[in-house]
Amino acid sequence: MKEPLKQFVPSTVCLECDGCCRFKESDSDWRPHISPEEIAAVGASGLAAEIFSKHPFSAEGRVQTAGCGAGGEHLCAFFNPADSTCRIYGQRPFDCELYPFVLVRKANKTMVCVHLNCPHIQQTIGTPEYKQYVKYLQGFFQRPETLESLRKNPALAGDYPAYLRELKELFVLSI
Repeated sequence: MKEPLKQFVPSTVCLECDGCCRFKESDSDWRPHISPEEIAAVGASGLAAEIFSKHPFSAEGRVQTAGCGAGGEHLCAFFNPADSTCRIYGQRPFDCELYPFVLVRKANKTMVCVHLNCPHIQQTIGTPEYKQYVKYLQGFFQRPETLESLRKNPALAGDYPAYLRELKELFVLSI
């Protein structure tokens, strides 16, 4: 599953938003999941090894938070608040690559949802561009290598019971 995803949200939009990579609680359900393979790949870089030593991953395979932002929020350990960028962008977790689309586990099913709180989603949902990207994701999640990676790493799909109103189900995966 290491082939990078096409990005739906333009980076210029992401850099101006103050939503992602910032969390209200240090143990937020929105912290990205990360697979053992991703930990190994990111850990091979010097910067990531330095960050890992200060902020290891949680036992359930989620990125830890570091320090607090201006509003008391907790920041992803890889987030650079000075310029709103990711310090490991080229090796960021799949969960981060996929966002604002989210893997969700619900009632013994794994599905792809979209997070309706993303400002770009609010502006583009229902547009031809959005519909085309959802079709692209459906194809991506039908690839044998993608499905195998998800079978090996079921923790990449999160439980978001408190946030179901913020998520719109797009399609169910056959894993």
